[in-house]
Amino acid sequence: MEQNLFGGAPRFLTRPKAFSLCVGRDASLSCTIVGNPVPVVTWEKDKMLLSAAGRFKTVEDGDVYRLTIYDLTLEDSGQYMCRAKNNVGEAYAAVTLKVGLPETVIDRAPVFTVKPVSTRVGLGGDVTFYCRVAAHPAPNFDWEKDGRYLGETNRIKIISENESSSLRIQSVRSLDSGTYTCQSLLSKVLASVQRGCCITPIFC
Repeated sequence: MEQNLFGGAPRFLTRPKAFSLCVGRDASLSCTIVGNPVPVVTWEKDKMLLSAAGRFKTVEDGDVYRLTIYDLTLEDSGQYMCRAKNNVGEAYAAVTLKVGLPETVIDRAPVFTVKPVSTRVGLGGDVTFYCRVAAHPAPNFDWEKDGRYLGETNRIKIISENESSSLRIQSVRSLDSGTYTCQSLLSKVLASVQRGCCITPIFC
């Protein structure tokens, strides 16, 4: 990640995803944050600062920040917040963690209920891909372009919440032509956008 491309106040390129897990499992909340100067990142639960001790562990790996909670209990349910701050500004992202008893939480592999549709768009136009899955626990989403991870930029916006995710590309350029993939655990669906032609979605 080229830090000088993301100067100024902290900004989330990816946000932590919601989870529903059984008691006794481990949960990992992660996000990607950029900013210049490099921001100080802290985690909170229900507006109270968390310390990296006991069952809670925080890890910083470049621009990726992760909170892991081991051996979940019912009391770990709640709203968690990742807060990033530097001398230019501050940003935060909140996510809900639900912890249930084993008999009340049934894992269900992701199944796409709404699949992104291939489209054609002129230069300078905007395009949005949207996908939705039925899954338990709540799935993680990743977007790729031509098989490579796709992160947010000033023109590319990704919003993932609960069981849905959208990818919006603003002011389309020739270099945006390609195959865009919405990926969820164990399930993948492909859609593509090219200037001047329409490509049928590929599902796998």
